[in-house]
Amino acid sequence: MPIFRYLKRKWQLKKPFPAEWEKIIQTKVPVFHSLPDELRDKLRQRIVILLSEKHFEGCGGLELTEEIRVVIAAYAAVLILMEPSDYYGDLQAILIYPDDYMAPVNEEDEGGIVSVGYETRSGEYWGAGNIVLSWGDIKRDIYESRHGHNLIYHEFSHFLDDRYGLTAGISMDGEAMRDDEWSRVLAKVYRRLIRESRTGRSSVLDPYGAKNPAELFSVATEAFFEIPDQLKSSMPNLYSMLQSFYRVDPASWRA
Repeated sequence: MPIFRYLKRKWQLKKPFPAEWEKIIQTKVPVFHSLPDELRDKLRQRIVILLSEKHFEGCGGLELTEEIRVVIAAYAAVLILMEPSDYYGDLQAILIYPDDYMAPVNEEDEGGIVSVGYETRSGEYWGAGNIVLSWGDIKRDIYESRHGHNLIYHEFSHFLDDRYGLTAGISMDGEAMRDDEWSRVLAKVYRRLIRESRTGRSSVLDPYGAKNPAELFSVATEAFFEIPDQLKSSMPNLYSMLQSFYRVDPASWRA
């Protein structure tokens, strides 16, 4: 880490946590009240750095407020409570739309002809260093208790996957291409979710995770933090792997 950045962070963390931000996390960030005291302090620290170093931008007519910035930073911080990951070092900007937005899509047919179209999205991670989010979907996830969903966890976990190559060892048909426990466990869960989604069986994981291994990791991350008891009961090996990676135990937070 450059010495200038290190000293700047150290200076920022010496300052009192802003009262306005404290009010927001107390009233608008439900997960804050589940955290043990020592993790609440870490959360505040992560929020300070993320809001200082990342560019937040309202798009599509959204008026960017402190509530929006702090809520997004808080949930992004939960994923790195025990591992700063250089605070999503390569991430440059978080772009927020008021609701679902239209994104261009390129599709190639069997003849190699590429057609350009558009589809509605609620969020996405761009490898170029941007994350796009829908504030409307975030509010519905957090405040209306959509079962096991959290768009912020989902998109920021894509960043972590890309950074660490977490699903690079799993093929699209669910075969483990690397001989390590992480790849074997994720591959097995991915194959299971594919079967369940095809047969219509219910799963603790969102069926969207059957789309590809990267989506599997992101929906698993959502379940790990949003419905940890259910995930631990249904898929203990997956829960254990995620617990090792994130170095936290969300199931104990609800104890």
